[in-house]
Amino acid sequence: MAKQPRSLTGKTAIVTGGTGGVGNALAKALAREGVKVALCDLDEAKVEAAVADVGRGAIGRAIDVTDAAAYSAFMDEVESELGPLDILVNVAAIMPIGRFEEEKDSTSTRIVDINLTAVILSTKDAARRMKARGSGHIVNVASGAGWLAGGGGATYVASKFGVVGYSESVSMELRGTGVDISVVAPAVIKTEMSAGLKEVRGLKPSSPEDVAQAIIGGLKQPTFAIFIPKAMAVMAMTFSAIPYRIRHALARLAKSDKLLLDFDPAARAEYETRVTAVPEAKAEPEADTAEREAVGAS
Repeated sequence: MAKQPRSLTGKTAIVTGGTGGVGNALAKALAREGVKVALCDLDEAKVEAAVADVGRGAIGRAIDVTDAAAYSAFMDEVESELGPLDILVNVAAIMPIGRFEEEKDSTSTRIVDINLTAVILSTKDAARRMKARGSGHIVNVASGAGWLAGGGGATYVASKFGVVGYSESVSMELRGTGVDISVVAPAVIKTEMSAGLKEVRGLKPSSPEDVAQAIIGGLKQPTFAIFIPKAMAVMAMTFSAIPYRIRHALARLAKSDKLLLDFDPAARAEYETRVTAVPEAKAEPEADTAEREAVGAS
């Protein structure tokens, strides 16, 4: 007999990248479930607007997810204001694309810092809190690119493969502690992150709301891997079980090998410029502004 879905009412959740498409949709979906929501992102004005949009007592802070001390302090604030942390959803990410040898070193570092290192550090912080109470759920949003590599986004792909591997390893260590961990693998999501990209054959693009509802389902009935759409699961599992020669041939057939190389540069120009902007020294006020406009748009 299938287990009854867990109730989320009254739980406390943090959503990073809360002003972006998926983060904002998820914050609203959680609030509708009766969850006490705290969201964060880098742009203070956007955070305030998102909090007003979510309503239902939601709170928000403008923080840099790559600043471990600030992130941990945010968790402290949330627990003080809303109660012990029950749910952490790491959504914030960036996806600059193009040929790997043309990618600036600063962009490579930035992708890894935001997409992977911030996830690792926050997962550790949240897990310590949750294990002490014997309950909790951490959800790390990866990508279909965390299972299936594609040309044109090598560092992004590496960061998402890292999120999947890290989350799987942590799930083994958390077994029996009362703390669950899930990893989310969407294909193409209709947000600014996918601007200018072509569709992958056999994978219909998902809306932010589709992804949010899939995460809600994974919180109510915990599962490690949450694929969106379901066809993504079939593709990921099938490709993982076959030799690389055949795997790469199928990628060429599906045109996923060129997905992140065959795009409309004009449609991505504003997004690419914003997320690859390297902030100046943290001590300078203008650096904070540049940073706040760059992250959390997934």
